[in-house]
Amino acid sequence: MKQLTISFYNRFIHFCPIGEKSHFAVPTHFAEIEDSQLDRCFDLLKQNLDVWVWYSHGIRRIVNYCKSHYTFVKAAGGLVETPDGAYLLIRREGNWDIPKGMVEAGESLSQAALREVREETGLTQLTLGPLIVKTYHIYNKYGGWHLKQTSWYRMYTPTREATLPQQEEGITEAAWMDKDICLQRLENSFASLQIVAKKLEKSLLNQQIIRQCLNN
Repeated sequence: MKQLTISFYNRFIHFCPIGEKSHFAVPTHFAEIEDSQLDRCFDLLKQNLDVWVWYSHGIRRIVNYCKSHYTFVKAAGGLVETPDGAYLLIRREGNWDIPKGMVEAGESLSQAALREVREETGLTQLTLGPLIVKTYHIYNKYGGWHLKQTSWYRMYTPTREATLPQQEEGITEAAWMDKDICLQRLENSFASLQIVAKKLEKSLLNQQIIRQCLNN
């Protein structure tokens, strides 16, 4: 892993090797710093600023920094698709989201993802698909600062099954929608979900190109 992105609500830190600086066009609204200032880069993120960090001491130093300053937790979830192109999102505490939750002791990431989607949506006919992406975000909740790694999977179900939102988890709605609406809602949600949307969109485009090549 050469590059690492960590989000905080709707802001990002991008960690990239300084040797690849010429390959990136950093947006003007990002603050640019070196990896000798890790404390400052996280302070800027918490001040609602985007940060781009050029690192020269290796990604392991950044990972070790995060583990020493944050409680590291793992979560997993899934974006469910139907054969007719519908996707399922939930509304949690007023925000559109993808079903997910903490990995329990003894569970694999994929097992946790399937369990959480079933619990939060009431769906029963689920098949696990490929991993979309792993995202990282920090938050100050449950008694201190945490760094959460979330593994997001594609999942499949044969029909638009009726849903039963898990209200005790703050979920008020679970809605089927077409791809474009789903991507739009994810891109207007938390920064970590914007990463999921971009990765999914790229994957779907690649699938479309492959199909077109096979049909020609």
